[in-house]
Amino acid sequence: MTNAGPPRLVLRFTVATCLALALAAAAILMVVRHLVTQQAERAATTQARVLASSTLRGTLEPSDFAAVVTPKRRGELDELFRSSVLDEGILVAELYARSGTVTYSTDHRLIGRRSPAQVAHIREALAGTVRGDATRIPGGRRKSLRTYAPVAVSGGTGAVALYADYTPIAQAAASTFLPTAGVFEVALVLLFAALVPLLRRVSVRLRRQMEEIRRRALFDELTELPNRTLFRDRVEQAILSARRETGTTAVMLLDVDHFKEINDTLGHEAGDLLLQAVAERLRQQIRENETLARLGGDEFGILCAGGADDAVRLGERLHTALQQAFTVCDLPLEVSISAGIAVYPEHGDTADDLLRHADVAMYLAKAAHAGTAVYDAEQDSNDAARLALAGELRRAIEDEQLVLHFQPKAELESGCIVGVEALVRWIHPERGFIPPNDFIPIAERTGLIKPLSRFVLAAAVRQCAAWRDEGLDLHVAVNLTIPDLLDLELPGLIAALLSGTGVRPDQLELEITETTILADPFRVRQVLTGLHELGLRLAIDDFGTGYSSLAYLRKLPVQTIKIDRSFVMDMCENANDATIVRSTIDLARNLGLDVVAEGVETEEIWSALRAQACTLAQGYLISKPLAAEELRPLLAERARRAHLVRAAR
Repeated sequence: MTNAGPPRLVLRFTVATCLALALAAAAILMVVRHLVTQQAERAATTQARVLASSTLRGTLEPSDFAAVVTPKRRGELDELFRSSVLDEGILVAELYARSGTVTYSTDHRLIGRRSPAQVAHIREALAGTVRGDATRIPGGRRKSLRTYAPVAVSGGTGAVALYADYTPIAQAAASTFLPTAGVFEVALVLLFAALVPLLRRVSVRLRRQMEEIRRRALFDELTELPNRTLFRDRVEQAILSARRETGTTAVMLLDVDHFKEINDTLGHEAGDLLLQAVAERLRQQIRENETLARLGGDEFGILCAGGADDAVRLGERLHTALQQAFTVCDLPLEVSISAGIAVYPEHGDTADDLLRHADVAMYLAKAAHAGTAVYDAEQDSNDAARLALAGELRRAIEDEQLVLHFQPKAELESGCIVGVEALVRWIHPERGFIPPNDFIPIAERTGLIKPLSRFVLAAAVRQCAAWRDEGLDLHVAVNLTIPDLLDLELPGLIAALLSGTGVRPDQLELEITETTILADPFRVRQVLTGLHELGLRLAIDDFGTGYSSLAYLRKLPVQTIKIDRSFVMDMCENANDATIVRSTIDLARNLGLDVVAEGVETEEIWSALRAQACTLAQGYLISKPLAAEELRPLLAERARRAHLVRAAR
């Protein structure tokens, strides 16, 4: 049926086009025929006018129009009209009294007849107007052109009707109509003949396009595997078949572990190459009665006959097949997968149930580092809550259930708090406080991370403006994600926020991680340059945990680096951590950058950092993250202590 669609459509188009052209041609022919007929009738009317104004003028008497003529006069008029009028193609001639009575006619049967319908035409003729119309000769079937014309007589005007033969007029119209119709018919035949090969090519092209549309609708373009739509349809068909045969069928969902880090570090192009290689290796392990599909991102689905044991054995084959490293961009990459299995009818009797439960099992496998896990309803409660959070997070952003807490940054030299880092928190109306680690990964996976970042940015800038109005000069730091740094509209958005609140650009600091820099270096650098041109401060967060920061550090417009807490917390006990912290501080000072040490929790660490000329400290020694209203007493206390320190010096 799909293949028959385009030809039928083309056939209908062809027939409709030919009908439209035929109707248009017929209309044109009718117009041409009407114009030719009108021209011929006008010529016949002109002839009648000439006869009335020349031949009959002066030969008729007023009495001829007063009443029915006498037999003697009738004979004279017969001779007159036979010799001067009837030889000119006139079939019948009539004279009329003003009342409409025929006073004379070359057809004697019509003499004395009166037609009220003709009275108006007679009066027009007596008034000097010549009028013609097509009619039948009275008492006969022969078509004629009747012309009413005035005739000048002694002392007045009479009215005469001349019936001209319509045959020459019809012949003149036909002589023009038939050649024109022939030309149009030939043109239509030629047009149709020209359309046939064109329509044939269109049919082939439409069929190919429909096949391509179908392929794109049902197959993944990157890997050429079935997509989610086709996979779900095949799961439904497998369930129906298993239900008829009282059998089982299994659905396996799997994704590539740590694919996001690979994608962010090497770029999307390398990530696509890896997905293609993984898909090919998985395809080699799939049997003829099994279906492998790419469901999106790094997630794949497999439909296989049999029960949980069969699916587990398939999972083992897949894990074994992926043990050999992949080479992408000349780099060897170790790839592992996490797989979840759900079986009909044990774990659900619909495609949606099986897909959802296989997804839950996959996350359980990932959390337990188990490789493959079969769905267990008893372990589903936490994951069900996690999945429910995905639907509620969007509403939370829109309804402003999210709030910001702020962790202070203090100068190591004076102890004064000079800035804060904005951290998002979710106060759920029913669940209460939800930690960031529970909802931020959901935001990243569901595409809500971008609106979440926009909310945090706007709320942080508004709070900075509120502190400014209270006389507090603090800079606020906000973390940016990869989608933020790939958005070329971000500088314009932040410029509008600053303009609307009056916050100075140097009061807003944007923190980025090393992995976000590597996501798309050219595009990220373009966005960062735009932010720098606004006068914003830029900081590299978690410095030292990535791989390529030094290569990009001097190329990017950053002013601050933040040493990751994993190095700071043990620097007084671990010589290696102390060396890393000291080297990072020296590097930053040589590059003219400020340094923020994260994870400062003891006075010993504070003193060691101050001795090394670190700029700022952030950690629980200063304060845990606090709501804006809870932060004010701490700001006042720290400011008082800093004043005392400066005064003592």
